[in-house]
Amino acid sequence: MQSSAKLFRSSLGYSLAMEQYDAAIKDSPVRLQQRYFKTSFGETHVLSAGLESAPPLILLHGWNGNAAGACNDFPFLFRTYHVFAPDIIGHSGRSAPSRPPTAGTAYADWLLDVLDSLRLPVVRLVGISGGGWLALKLAGRASGRAHSVAAISTDGLSKLRILPMALSRAAIAPLYPTPTTVRWFVELITSPNGRRPEPFERFARGFLPILKHFKTQRNPGLITDEELARITSPTLLLFGREECFFDPLKSINRAKRLIPGLAAAEIVANAGHAITVDQPEILELRISRFLEHGV
Repeated sequence: MQSSAKLFRSSLGYSLAMEQYDAAIKDSPVRLQQRYFKTSFGETHVLSAGLESAPPLILLHGWNGNAAGACNDFPFLFRTYHVFAPDIIGHSGRSAPSRPPTAGTAYADWLLDVLDSLRLPVVRLVGISGGGWLALKLAGRASGRAHSVAAISTDGLSKLRILPMALSRAAIAPLYPTPTTVRWFVELITSPNGRRPEPFERFARGFLPILKHFKTQRNPGLITDEELARITSPTLLLFGREECFFDPLKSINRAKRLIPGLAAAEIVANAGHAITVDQPEILELRISRFLEHGV
């Protein structure tokens, strides 16, 4: 098995990050199963839980994150769906360290391999940030495999905004990651008007080993017009009004212009990039309604 350890700056850093990963699994509100599956891009580690008779759903974590963190951010999904949360290849989980080009179909092809390994012909997709990008990429690559797509704070629809990060004190966090600077980073991606203390602290604790030890991967970039035009699956987009990395209005307007399957696109008040920290109740209500009713 090809370990993701090579993506970390040291063996100690990898060990500390995996300790954090195991702690997140232990703290999960559901009992998670762990399995490995072979893909064309290397072995993929998948967490799963929920009634096996329930509709299958793929949960995709944020860029440079991992599945253990995502499972704790979306606990409500496990009550209704059989949830599968893969560690995206090349990121800070337990899947292969493969990092194919983000342009083109490689990442979508990897996810199709995962679906085939799980024997899931059609699934619901929920993704946040870079996970939203991947959900949209999959739907653009093979829309027939996506029953529906919920993309939250998603990358891929508008260019990354560098200035808010560069002008913030949070800019020091990737260079000098300490508990204090990582808190500054999490303050940047959350809203002071919606921020919840417990999720904020958990999010900051989870970010520290990633910024300190992980060789982060660059932002995946824009999804092409042609790819978006092939998304016929019912699609929900949610952005926080205080989103720092992407322009919510530009993202939504581009989606309205190009995505045939767009069912709803909304901006959530008192929320930043990390809507799971700022407005978890609204997130649950909105995603649950969309997955159940398609609107």
